Amino acid sequence: MSRISRRGLLQTVGVVALAGGTVGVSTSVGNAAPIGKAAAGNPPPDEDGHELWLRYRLISDQTLLSAYRSAVSYLVVEAAGAMVRSAAEELTSGLRSLLGQAIRTEGSVTGPGAVVLGTLAASPVVARTFQSDKLKSLGDEGFAIRTTGYGPGRVTVIASTGAAGVLYGAFAFLRLLQTGSAIDHLDIAESPANPVRMLDHWDNLDGSVERGYGGQSIFWSNGTCVTTPSRHQAYARAAASIGINAVCVTNVNANRSANKKLLDSARDADLVKLADRLRPYGIRLFISPSFASPMTVGGLPTADPVNHAVRAWWAKTADRLYAAIPDFGGFLIKADSEGEPGPVTYGRTHAQGANMIAAALNNHGGLVFWRAFVYGVGDPDRAKESYELFTPLDGSFASNVIVQIKNGPVDFQVREPIHPLFGAMPHTNLTCELEITQEYTGQSTDLCYLVPQWKTYLDTPVTDDGTRLRDLLSRYRHGGFAGVAGFGDDADWTGHHLAAANAYGFGRLAWDPGLDESVITEEWIRPTFGTDPVVVETITTLLRTSWPTYEDYTSPLGLGMLCNQGDHFYPEPRVRASTTHADAHGVGYDRTRATGSGYSHEYAPGIATIFEEITTTPENLLLFFHHVPYTYRLKSGKTVIQHIYDTHYDGAARVVLYSQAWARLEGHIDQRRFHEVAQKFAGQITHSALWRDSIVGYFNKLSGIADTVKRR
Repeated sequence: MSRISRRGLLQTVGVVALAGGTVGVSTSVGNAAPIGKAAAGNPPPDEDGHELWLRYRLISDQTLLSAYRSAVSYLVVEAAGAMVRSAAEELTSGLRSLLGQAIRTEGSVTGPGAVVLGTLAASPVVARTFQSDKLKSLGDEGFAIRTTGYGPGRVTVIASTGAAGVLYGAFAFLRLLQTGSAIDHLDIAESPANPVRMLDHWDNLDGSVERGYGGQSIFWSNGTCVTTPSRHQAYARAAASIGINAVCVTNVNANRSANKKLLDSARDADLVKLADRLRPYGIRLFISPSFASPMTVGGLPTADPVNHAVRAWWAKTADRLYAAIPDFGGFLIKADSEGEPGPVTYGRTHAQGANMIAAALNNHGGLVFWRAFVYGVGDPDRAKESYELFTPLDGSFASNVIVQIKNGPVDFQVREPIHPLFGAMPHTNLTCELEITQEYTGQSTDLCYLVPQWKTYLDTPVTDDGTRLRDLLSRYRHGGFAGVAGFGDDADWTGHHLAAANAYGFGRLAWDPGLDESVITEEWIRPTFGTDPVVVETITTLLRTSWPTYEDYTSPLGLGMLCNQGDHFYPEPRVRASTTHADAHGVGYDRTRATGSGYSHEYAPGIATIFEEITTTPENLLLFFHHVPYTYRLKSGKTVIQHIYDTHYDGAARVVLYSQAWARLEGHIDQRRFHEVAQKFAGQITHSALWRDSIVGYFNKLSGIADTVKRR
């Protein structure tokens, strides 16, 4: 198949789209509509997307604006510290922009309209407004916001027992105004469901980003820290606004030549700079060194975790790092997987490897995130390997080790079952790793809003007593979520103005996994694109339907892994036979105990029974668990092969409708972002047609069964 690069694809279709032309696709779905005419009136000023959801534009609803101006006129700060200063600065600048009026700072409440920031220990207003035991129950990251009478008038009090809670409360208050919520009778109390809310950046020291689609690294360039503190502050503000409290700034695949020297003492000054820039926003710095660092940096002949010299090297290195950065978070480690060395190399277990590094960090309060993503070391069914390696080790990991598990057992596919390790390791700290950057879901070209996908995992029972993933993770001392972030140095951070919704959604779900996706979606759209009902409704529909649409034109019935083996962007099913088990007679991976790999029985017994039987397996996971003839009939009455044909055509056709819907927003949002997103939809039309034609053609040729629908 002749193939152009992703950049070339976008440049080609982008020229057509920006010129107001059409993008040709198969006659079965017609052509994309021309870019629409501008709406009446002048469009808003151009924007580059850099402000993300922290734009703080003047409230356009005059009734709301008047009410907000009456309720908010000055700020009182009754607490100290860098995070409180960040909160005060954010409120001052945010309120000034939203309300179109100056926000002064006073030393005390002097009349109505005050917004008071304070901690229980430092603020007389907080102490008078809240019961101390209830505020303490929220923890140092939790916050309360209350409208109350105080002295000569009503004031708004944002309170916590800790500085981080004050910061999160300030962002929450600004979110209320951005989304048009009433603020005259507030009584809010929130605390994060999960202690771990982490972003993992796969950034290399040379400035490249693995699986990044938004430009070069925002942290590293040519082996040193990027000297742009304003960029780091903008990043930290955005992260803190959604509750992120930990960031790993280096690639977990640490075997690149430059990254192998990450723990060299010459790097410490760079790490200090980054920690200093993240700290005022409540974010702890983590890095991802190679397990072989005692050899590549320390010059030792081995990295064996039971070797005394190796253990001493890790302890000395940790002492040095914490002397430079007292609140340093710790390490994220990938070991014995995809070329990374690890303890298994030396005949040791993953627990022995993790615990050795954890011991070096423990006295400093540091953590070790130990990835469970391993394959290529045992069973031919890669879905089984991490379960087989890690479940025997439950209870043997140190208390400051967190085993980090991908949401599914394969690799961030558009549809796969929940990972069976969840629910199988009750005595080990666990975090769920989600991929924000769209490695397998269209990258910077295709719209694929992942919040609905993540919600399906969070609400999935992982034990026979019905415990859901979202409830399980919150039980651990160090449980929660890690998101593989794709932020880069592009002006819009992600390479696609609509892709930032995934980063926002990740943070909000990590804070509160019970949030409804519709709430999260609107929370992102209104601050990002404004409150025009046409804009809100259109983008809401585009986002919330985009995941099943992407699934339709790429991967049927949970099959997965139909992409190429390089950049994971283009379809190449012929190289994936070992995963799909597609042949002339049928398709799907038999993972049953009765006749297949036995993977189905890695789940709790009640769940395993569901997946073992073809009649009870959810059809959207049918081909993940069962090999079936192409003529197998689904509940719809269609055969599997006809389902493949129909969904691929339907999905690609829906993308054309997306482009047409977006075209109708011209004039409702600024021209720059409008045209840049229009260009993305033009690229997605071409890309979805390529997937449709490749997958349909492959299965048509392999099965010899014709499509029963006459396509135009």
